[in-house]
Amino acid sequence: MASILEQLHSFHIQSAVDELVEQGGNKNVEDHPLDGIYRCKICGWIFNEKEQGKPFTTLSHCPICNVGQQGFDRIN
Repeated sequence: MASILEQLHSFHIQSAVDELVEQGGNKNVEDHPLDGIYRCKICGWIFNEKEQGKPFTTLSHCPICNVGQQGFDRIN
């Protein structure tokens, strides 16, 4: 059984999502075409937004060498 705090947190998140859906989305966020490809300067790992299904800005660090976003170059 979920604790009262977990239930309140879940309710708060669902309320926020419902509000955004009702408003037609977050007006402060531009639609992102997910067409960027980024390469890690250290290990060469590739982040392809289309394949990952999310924008590069959601990447906190390279999963191979742990370098942050600043260690990537956009290659397309």
